Amino acid sequence: MAGYWKGTATAQQGPNRTFDAVVLIDAEGNSQWVLTRTGLIEDEGFVVSANVCCESQFEGDATGKELRDTRTREARIEAQVGGGVLSGELEFHDDDYDFTLNASSEYNSSLSLAALAGVYTRSTGSILGQQVTLTVTIDANGQLNGSYSNGCVFNGSAAIPDASHNMVQLQIDLANCGERGTGSNKQWNGAYSGLGVLAGDVFYHSVLGPTWLGPQSVER
Repeated sequence: MAGYWKGTATAQQGPNRTFDAVVLIDAEGNSQWVLTRTGLIEDEGFVVSANVCCESQFEGDATGKELRDTRTREARIEAQVGGGVLSGELEFHDDDYDFTLNASSEYNSSLSLAALAGVYTRSTGSILGQQVTLTVTIDANGQLNGSYSNGCVFNGSAAIPDASHNMVQLQIDLANCGERGTGSNKQWNGAYSGLGVLAGDVFYHSVLGPTWLGPQSVER
């Protein structure tokens, strides 16, 4: 089931809601199931995480967080792989979602820390009413540091367990949040872990800690 999967997920209840869906699964079965969509007022979405090692199907409990929410909620995943397609059902916060995802060939590309090293940056939409620029620097030894323009800074490491596959494991400590403005994002401080892939010059990653800030695509 390991890979970088992309497709859509549709809510079973209520009005028709279709989400962009990305699933990152490393060789150890660590996984993040990321559903996002652009809303009328602001983006919305959530992430569900679980260890799904190591068969072609999985059914079990998971946990998740909504975008910029500090609460951890219960979730459940039912999934199977066949013919290069990952499909199934995801339950989160009393809603059910059907998903169909295709395997991305980028996962089967080799990757080294030297190739990953660089300075990545992106200006995003507002987070809690603030325009935010994210900068991430990764060196050839995997040391990582960066900052948000809203005051948060982070330090950590990037590791590539299997150089024959494009999948990065991340460990990050977020600090200094809440020292500017109202301090409403102070609860973001803490330890995070996650996964990422390098797609050309774009580093797509998702990390979970006290909260979830969404998938972050940053460009060199």
